[in-house]
Formats: sequence, C-alpha cells, structure tokens
Amino acid sequence: MTENPNAPSARPTTDGPDPDWPDRTVRRIRHAMEELVRMPEPASQAELQDACVAREPLTTWDQSLTNSGAVRAWTNLGWNLTTNIEHAGWLHATRDGFRATAEGRAALAEHPDPQDFFQASVDLYYKWDALRKAPLAPADLPSTAITHGGSGVVHACRATAPVLEAWRRGDSALSPGLDAWGADAAVALRDFLSAEPNPDATMHGLALDKARVLAAEMWVLLVGPLSDMVGSTKRSRIRGSLLRTTDLPPGLPWELSAHLEQGFVHARQALIATPWAMLSSCANLLVDWHEQPSDVREAVWEDPWAFRDLAVAAPSVDPRVAALLCVVVHPESFTTMLRPADRAAIVTALATDADALTDDVEKDLKTITLRLQAEAGGAAVRYDQAPLLQAWSTADGARAWLVRGEVDQQNRVPTWMRQGIVSITVGKLTQLPKEPTQKSLSDLVDEHYGDLQVVKREAKKRDVLSFALGMSDGDLVATVDGGALRLGVVQDEPARLQSIGGMTLLTRAVAWYPDLAPEVKLLPGSIRTRVRFKGEDVLDLTDLAGALADLRPEEEEAERPEDLADLGGLESPEVVEPSETEDAPATAEGAVLACDEAALATRLHHADSSWVSELMVSLNERRQVVLEGPPGTGKTFLVQALLDACGLTEAQSALVQFHPTYSYEDFVEGFRPVATSDAGGASLTVTPGPLKRIADEARNAPGKPFVLVIDEINRANIAKVFGELYFLLEYRGAEVELLYSAGERFALPPNLFIIGTMNTADRSIALLDAAMRRRFVFLSMDSGEPALAGMLHGWCEATGRPTALADLRDRLNAEMAKRGLESALAFGPSYFMRDNVETPAALDRLWRRELRPMLVEHHYGKHQQVDDWYPFPAWVRDLGLSGSADTSVAEAGADAE
Repeated sequence: MTENPNAPSARPTTDGPDPDWPDRTVRRIRHAMEELVRMPEPASQAELQDACVAREPLTTWDQSLTNSGAVRAWTNLGWNLTTNIEHAGWLHATRDGFRATAEGRAALAEHPDPQDFFQASVDLYYKWDALRKAPLAPADLPSTAITHGGSGVVHACRATAPVLEAWRRGDSALSPGLDAWGADAAVALRDFLSAEPNPDATMHGLALDKARVLAAEMWVLLVGPLSDMVGSTKRSRIRGSLLRTTDLPPGLPWELSAHLEQGFVHARQALIATPWAMLSSCANLLVDWHEQPSDVREAVWEDPWAFRDLAVAAPSVDPRVAALLCVVVHPESFTTMLRPADRAAIVTALATDADALTDDVEKDLKTITLRLQAEAGGAAVRYDQAPLLQAWSTADGARAWLVRGEVDQQNRVPTWMRQGIVSITVGKLTQLPKEPTQKSLSDLVDEHYGDLQVVKREAKKRDVLSFALGMSDGDLVATVDGGALRLGVVQDEPARLQSIGGMTLLTRAVAWYPDLAPEVKLLPGSIRTRVRFKGEDVLDLTDLAGALADLRPEEEEAERPEDLADLGGLESPEVVEPSETEDAPATAEGAVLACDEAALATRLHHADSSWVSELMVSLNERRQVVLEGPPGTGKTFLVQALLDACGLTEAQSALVQFHPTYSYEDFVEGFRPVATSDAGGASLTVTPGPLKRIADEARNAPGKPFVLVIDEINRANIAKVFGELYFLLEYRGAEVELLYSAGERFALPPNLFIIGTMNTADRSIALLDAAMRRRFVFLSMDSGEPALAGMLHGWCEATGRPTALADLRDRLNAEMAKRGLESALAFGPSYFMRDNVETPAALDRLWRRELRPMLVEHHYGKHQQVDDWYPFPAWVRDLGLSGSADTSVAEAGADAE
C-alpha cells in the first residue's frame, strides 16, 4: 500500500513521476522487517530508517514531502508497518519502538519475494479488518444461564477462550508449549509488580520471558471484555509486555487481535485507569490458584461459585478484578456489575417476593437477573443502563437530568422552549421500536451505529436509553442557554422520533419555566461546576435534584405551548438543528477571537489600539499567549475585558489559578471521590479537570472560540501540571493517550485558546522553562509598552481624577530604577486605579500597607533607607495632592515593619 491504506489493490500504485516507486516500496518494507529480525532490542523509528537507507538509498522522489510535510518514503513505510505488517501479527509497534515477532521471521522465510511478502500481509490485514467489524450472533443459551446480549460478548469470548484454556493447562495461547501460566511465571510476575507497582509500559526489569508472555495473556483476559476501552489500547497493553523478550516475542494472532475490537463489560474509568493494579491482582490470584490442591483447581472450571470463592478469598485481589474474571470464566452465572456495593444495591432494590433469596449476593443477583430476562422474553439485562440503572442507583423522588443544548455551533434551547420539548440527535435511526425497551433500543443503536467504535457506540446507547427510558414524568431537565440555565419538567409522554428542520431527533415533552434564566456564573458552585463543560449529551444530575428544584420560583408554573397539539410531527422549516456528530465531522470555518479592538483599547485606557491588535493577532495565529508584567498592570482585568469584548458566553470560557501545589490531576484529570449507593460510602473515579472539560466542549462546537485562562501560570510546577500536554501545545492536530483515561485519545482542539498571566516580580517562583516559552507567545504589559505607558494618565482624565496620580506613580517607578531595581518590579497602574484613591487617607494607606512593604522587601538589607529614598508623603504634597496624611516616617516604618 502507498498513501491510501485502504486501497483495494495490494500492489502499490505509482504515485507521481517515479515508475519504480512501487517496487522500492515493497523492497523497503521487507528490508525493514529483515533488519528488525536481526535487532536484539526494540528499534526506534530513526534507527530503523537508518538501517533501511543503508540497503535502499532514498531517491529524490522518496525524499519529497507529502501534503502534510512528512518525508514520503518514511510516511509510506511507517504506515505499512503499523497496519498490514502489525495486524498480520508480524510486528509489535509501540511508542517504545518496533520489534519483529517470531511469526514475522517465519513469514520472511515463507515469502522470499518482496511482492509476495507484501501481498501476504495485505491479505491478512483485510481478514483482520473484516473480522473486527463482523456482527457475531450470540449462541442460544438455556433459561438457567445469564445472557449477555450483543456482538461484543461473542468477540470477547472468542478472544479469551484460548487464553483460558492455556491457564487451565499451564500452557500459553501465544507461545504453545511454553509454561507461561505455570507457577514460576506467576510468582515472577507477582514479585516484579510488587517491587515496581507502576512500571513503564514495557516493564523494564522483568527478566523472565515467560512472565512477559503471561502478562500479555493476562491483559487479554483483563481488557478483552471491556466495552469502554478502544481496541488499539487493548492491543497496546498486550504488545507492551512482549516488546522486551530475550528472543523475538510471539506475535498477536490476527484473529485474537480482531476480537479485541469489541466488548461487553462497562468497567468504568476508576478501574481502567489503574492498569498495573489490575495486572497485579490477576497475578496474585494465579499464585494463589497454584497453591490450591489439584482437585480444587480443576473444580473452579466447572463450578462458577467455586471460582468465585477462590477469587474473592485470594489475598491482595481487587474485588472488581475478581468480579471481572468471574464473568470472563463463567459468563453464564455472573453479571457485568463489578463493584460489590452495586451488586448489593441491585439485590436490595429489585428483589421481589417471588425470588428465592439465599443471602449470597451473587447467587441472588443471578436469580433476579434470570427473572428479569424471562420477563423480557430472554433479552439480556443491563443494570448499568436505563431504566434499570435508575431503579437501583438513586434515592426516592424525582430525578434530574442535564441535556446538552448547544451542539455544533447551534443552540437548540430556544426551539425546545418554543415547542415544549427537549431532544437529542439520532440521525441514523429511522423508526423507534413499537415497544421501546432496553433490549429493543440497544439493538436499534447496535444496528444503525455499528460502524462506530464500540466505545462511542456504547456512549450513544447510554444517551438513548437514558433519554427514552431513564427520564420519567416529573423529572427535572436542565440545560445551558448561552450563559443562562434553563429548567423544565418532563411530561408524562413517551419519547418520539421526529423530524425538525430536516433533522431526525429523539424528543421528550417538557414544560419549561419561561422566565427562569439565572446566569450560570452566579449559581452555587455545586451546580455551576456540574452544568459546564460536560462531554455527554445526557447526564444524570439526580444528586443535584434538590438544589435545582430550589431555583424554581415559588409561584411560577412550568409551561408548554398551547398550540403544541397542532404541530403534528413538529415539522418546523425555520428551525435549523445540528447534524450528527458521530460521522466524519462537518467542515467548519476556523474559530477566531474577534472584537472591536479600538473600543477595547479605549475601555482599557490605552493610548491606541496597537497593543490590543498585536494580542489578537498572536491569539489567532498561535492560540497560546502569556501576558507578563509587574504586579498591578491589570493582566487579569484585561483578560476579563477581552472575553467580554469578544462576546464569549459563560460556557465558552474558564479560569483557573495555578499555585505551588497545583497538579496534573487538578488541571487535566485525576481521581476524585464520588458517593456510592451504599450509605456513607465513596469510591474513587477519574474526573476531568478544567482543561479536559473545556477541550471537550470546544471539540463539540468547532466553529466557536473557547478560552481557558490560567492565572499566575508560573506559580505551579509547569512540567508536572502539563505532563504530556507539552506535546499537544506544539502539535494541536496530534493525539495522545492521557495518563488516567486509558483507551481514550485526546487532542487540543484548534478552537481552544489558552491565555496565561505571569507576574514577573515574584522571586519566589522560577521563570518558565525554554520548552514552555517556545509554545507560547509572550506579551509584556509593563509601562515600557508605548500603548500602555499613559494608561493611568488616561484613566485619571476619563474618571475626573487628578492626573497627578499618574505623575506620582511615574516618580515612584523612576526612583526605583535609579536605585537599581529592574523594571519587572515597577508598580503597575492598578494600584492607583481605585475608587477614592486620590483622597489623603487612601493615599496614606496605599503607601503604608502596600507600596512601602514591597520596597522594603526589594531593598532587603537596606530597608532602613527606604523612607529617605522614597519620600512618598512629600511627593504627594509636591504634586498638589494636598491634605495627605502627615504620617511621620517613623510611624510609617513601625506600621510596615
């Protein structure tokens, strides 16, 4: 293949004026694999390229650049290695380098001709690609077995089956004949993870090869069943363990690799984000399994409760991992609910008198599940989706929901209020089931959204189920309309599939409070932080139902339009609804920040608009700007004025302030405690920080600008806070996998602007390093900037205050420079831009409480001379600001010191 990876022909086409390009392409691919087979360690991309050049020198055409600016030969080689060759099982390609596999070495021997070798890899790639997308029907099960619906369970079971058989035999699924599941490998892996609880992806220091193979196969069991992890991340986990074996590692068979693309267990980020703890639990369980008598070990494969008892009793095994392995080994007896508290809550909430309970939660849960399956005609039961989720996971009373109202540069809320509805976009659905149930709606989403990644499809499914089945009569609905919060009440009508403005939408009837529109920024913090920057289309806010209900006016009733019944299908040609976002993103004009620069400069009392113009150009060209200057130059005030002048709503901006203890977990994402269904309980879950929240919001509205303001950006440990975002700040189009959100690729959208403020006078903090300075444009706000030099003078004239205030500050700063203080320590105009600052008492307080203490600090060791050098009271009198307090120098010094 050449530039197009999905070209139907296995023969590289002639792309350009060089007719020999196809032949060189296939030769270079084979050369690369031959070199990798000889290399005892993983090779970096540069090392591999150097080895290839020695055997196949680059021609002028090879060295030419593609449209993206990359070298043509290396783009082509990298693409083929990481698609055809890797998915054939002949190569492991990770961030830590390339490594050929034993199967790759065998393929070279079997296909000595470069074109044949290339053709064989392409054939396997297409088989892999077809299988990973294949809708596989689950087998019919007896009524005594728990059913897990969907194609994902079949794929997951086929991926894990050879590994489970290897476990049972003490063999290996990837290297048959190797005792990877034996006691020696289990102990070696357990001991390694105990000594290195957070190793790198390739587990440096793990010496035993069969322990590496064991880790890879354990990953198949741990991540293969997951529906909330993408296939590429699953494969990366497995390959990372194999990369540093002594000899060439085993490959990932293409059939097993393809089955990893889908899953059926929603594990949640709190578990997924702790990969090494998951692997350690599995290793601990295997060690304990080997310590059991042989008859006990054999029994666990036949008796699900024996396996459960062994998994739960094994030391140092996370109960969620134990539950995951139970459903992998015995899916007919266990549900996909991994948290013990959730299983107990389900039994408590959903058990009936007809259920023969035993006080064994797992057995009782199976009893309840089989009853619910029978009631649903044999359909799978999903406790983690509506409406069953709402039946066991909430307190009594009405629920509350947040529904995204601003999507793809369109605001739906005015339409909702005018027509008495709320909606989500479901453009791929053509009709609803006659009787919407969890199964029928899930099947519908699977059928029409089968082309989506399983993670995105499951998210769509949760949105549809929550919207159609979770919402009930009397529930509150909240949404954000510009900068205002809107509230409504769900009506007792079913969800309907309707056409509005040519778009297919799923709608619910809602009575809105027409006059209730509090500003989001003025809401209590508990509400404000939950209704902004959420990635979901439908979010359960039941924990805030009481707080939201308190916002409603006592005498105002929610209303629906009187003529709603006459709308029929709600055809409304004047309404323009956003298009589906699951397909290829619509082309949108690049978001820009724009304002009336002259008006903003006037508001800021600048001499002209030149500085503001430079700021706007820098923001729109680079997207990342830092405003630096001494204290009191109005950096934060200017940013707020800029956001207002650009017309940004509350939802389009966020402000955070860095400080010495601020961390990556605060800024990007990290673990946060959340209440659980058991009384007084809590658990840790991965929660997005302000950067990730606003980035997700910006990504959903590509034509609108969003601004993240970082106040005091240099007060934190920048490298610690930004982490892998250093890379994204420079390469906005690239993606990385975040530290905690395993399985999720993240990029900074181009319509997200970042503005930092930086105090240049604070000596307690370090200046930003060169890497950060390269990624930001730095604009100075000190008095040396021509447009800013007369700011205080202009403010005095505009507000009717004596311009002598500006002269007073100039005299003070001039004396500071004369005494050898750098300009970064000068006092900004904001110190003097205050109400009643021109009064004698205010000037006296300003001197004694703010200016003089800072000067004493700046002249440390010579502080007793400060009053002689800076006779501030005398300057006040000389400049005609008469009547100032005649506080003596000695008195002022006593106050300050």
